[in-house]
Amino acid sequence: MTRPGMMPDRWFSRDLPVLVEAVRHFDTYTDPLAADTVAERLGWDVEEVMAAVRALSRGGYVKEQRATMASRPGDTIKNVSPEAYREAGAWPSPDTAADRLLAALQAAVDKAPEGEAKNRARRILDGVVAAGRDFAVDVAGGVVTGQITT
Repeated sequence: MTRPGMMPDRWFSRDLPVLVEAVRHFDTYTDPLAADTVAERLGWDVEEVMAAVRALSRGGYVKEQRATMASRPGDTIKNVSPEAYREAGAWPSPDTAADRLLAALQAAVDKAPEGEAKNRARRILDGVVAAGRDFAVDVAGGVVTGQITT
């Protein structure tokens, strides 16, 4: 038996951008967020946003609200979960902390003056990269959870 082809990515191409918009909204406002508002902000078709809202609801990232009995599933987001804040990068998570650490190290390399300062920054970045992303995530996770203190 052959394995069917994998589905195309939905997280990075569809769901995460909608989640980020939802977190931005609920970080400032408490009123529900309509899918057509998100569609307008992203320049997307409202049906695509509604599909993302339904998927995010199944994943526990958002809670849907049906404004009326005639409302369609996915047309309104009532609120977002704490995990939504972490996935959107608004709250710390080991993954986002590791990504930010690597980006900060790369920025330090880019900004360092030529010579020993740049070489030292490059060696630090290369060491972290050589240790692997899992190592960076573990270290960042320890910092975020308080298991590693500074």
